[in-house]
Amino acid sequence: MVQKPWFKVFIWFLATFFFFLASGVIISLLKPGPTEREVMSYMSGMMGAMESSIMGALMDMEGNSSLKSILFWTISTFPLIIIFSVIAGFYLRKRSGEEKNV
Repeated sequence: MVQKPWFKVFIWFLATFFFFLASGVIISLLKPGPTEREVMSYMSGMMGAMESSIMGALMDMEGNSSLKSILFWTISTFPLIIIFSVIAGFYLRKRSGEEKNV
């Protein structure tokens, strides 16, 4: 089994994986802490990403009445849409089952 090519490739992948894993651990342990500039850059990037995400939109919803009304309308119609789609699915399944003339 040790002489088979697939086993050699598997061992090569395992050795490569553990080498990079150990390298990452050693580098992260021996690296000095982040500078103030790195921390501020990270925080500004996170704030920028938050503003253009769903979480930013939900935080903005407190002062936006049109967004509140759209969300309320969506939540109130969601159960009706689900019920309608289940009924339509059963109808289409029954209709396609009746048309089979073998």
